[in-house]
Amino acid sequence: MSAISDKYAQLGGATGFLGAALSPEGPAANGGRKQEFQNGTIYWLSRTGAFEVHGMIRDRWRALGGEGSPFGYPTSDETSAADGVGRFNNFENASIFWYPATGAFEVHGLIRDRWRALGAESSTLGYPMTNETTTADGIGRYNHFQRGSIFWTPRTGAHEVFGAARRRWAQLRWERGLLGYPISTPFTEIRDRTTLLVTTFEHGRIEVDITTDHPHAVKFASDASPNYSIPVVAYRVSDDDGSRPCAITAAGVQQWVDEASRVFAAAGVAFSYDGALLDLRDTQVNNLTGEGDPFWVAARDRLNQLAAQRRSVVVVFRALVGGGFSSWTYDFVAMSFFDPNALGLLAHELGHHFGLPHTFGPIFQTVQDAEDYVLSGGAIDGLDGDRSLVDDTPPDPMIAALQTSTVDAIAVGGQALSLARDNIMSYWSRVGSGALSHSQIDRIRRVVSDRGARYLNVTTITPATCSALMARIAALRSRLAELILDRDAERDPHRRAMLAAACIRLENEIRALSDTARSRGCL
Repeated sequence: MSAISDKYAQLGGATGFLGAALSPEGPAANGGRKQEFQNGTIYWLSRTGAFEVHGMIRDRWRALGGEGSPFGYPTSDETSAADGVGRFNNFENASIFWYPATGAFEVHGLIRDRWRALGAESSTLGYPMTNETTTADGIGRYNHFQRGSIFWTPRTGAHEVFGAARRRWAQLRWERGLLGYPISTPFTEIRDRTTLLVTTFEHGRIEVDITTDHPHAVKFASDASPNYSIPVVAYRVSDDDGSRPCAITAAGVQQWVDEASRVFAAAGVAFSYDGALLDLRDTQVNNLTGEGDPFWVAARDRLNQLAAQRRSVVVVFRALVGGGFSSWTYDFVAMSFFDPNALGLLAHELGHHFGLPHTFGPIFQTVQDAEDYVLSGGAIDGLDGDRSLVDDTPPDPMIAALQTSTVDAIAVGGQALSLARDNIMSYWSRVGSGALSHSQIDRIRRVVSDRGARYLNVTTITPATCSALMARIAALRSRLAELILDRDAERDPHRRAMLAAACIRLENEIRALSDTARSRGCL
């Protein structure tokens, strides 16, 4: 009797699930032994003992090199997973898990350790859907799971990414994008009474609003890839005689600028607005609709000159009811009155201003119109409005009839096409969800650099040292303490309210700087 025959008998022998023997016991790699049966194989090694492997788990293990591979010999029989559905075998240096919907895949090393710490197949991530694989940059390793991924590098360790944060990171080209690798376990953070699930990366973070599931990417400044601050100057336009002023307020401008900064944060770009709403009396500008206007050239040149004088992005708010327009060939953005239902409109026009076309080509009234376009010989690529400049936004059929629907994909010419609902350069963007793709970000940063060299004041932001950050935080805390004393001592209600608002602004600034310090290991 041998350890293999003992295991075979323990599993029911010829009447068990392994069935009859197909070969005698023989040698295996690295001094081990094995025996083949109708429905599986039993392997033995002195340091592990005898265990059986069968089915798709055996197929996967053998495809990876079997007992002669770095994964070594089995250290368990095939066993039912915790959910009672999946199956697994443990090996000396890996595990292989099988699930009906995914198949059999291996997981090992620090990625397996992290997955097990999360609860393995019972965790948020679920079962593996890939073997451990080298990342595209050749530095890291990863496994994809049913509902997320774990990425590892020598410098960052193994960390999970899942849900909306993972989808957004994938859009930004995973570890090859501006954010780099994940560096921490996702954590929750409450800001302005909103709960966020935050995933921190080497060069930024992705925050997911747990109520809306909208992800927001923020790029950190680095010496190799600085961030940029760009000034915006707002003009309320009226006619030459002061009549027909645009119904815009500084508060409305601020909301639009804040949303633009939120969208462009993924590119490391923020817009600064000083809260001033300047007056511009110019009937032609007030009637400006675009390049088809008979007075276009004169009005454009005046606005470009104004931008050069202010060294800022000039945003002119016209009395005309409607949206806005801009282009990377103009030095200004034309807008209308503030519309809270179109929060991303200024961000969209600033996208044009910094080099981005629409994601779509022709605009169709109905899905049938788009279908007819393709059936009459129109190319699917013709639905991709930015294909000459942006390589990662797919064809986006713009269908007017679907503007208020929740449909996210349609079939055109027998091909399923996604609607770019969340891309800020589409006409689909939902309030507060506008985003940029990796290739769009690359183009924006190139155009920002060009405009900075030509006429625009672009402040380059590089990372502050820990000592500078901590000194800044300490100074702000000292000033906050003084303001709180002044606020508490103030008896005039108006003055007290003003001091209270100033305290809140300082608290928010301290919180933001503390988050930055924490992400860089300063706290």
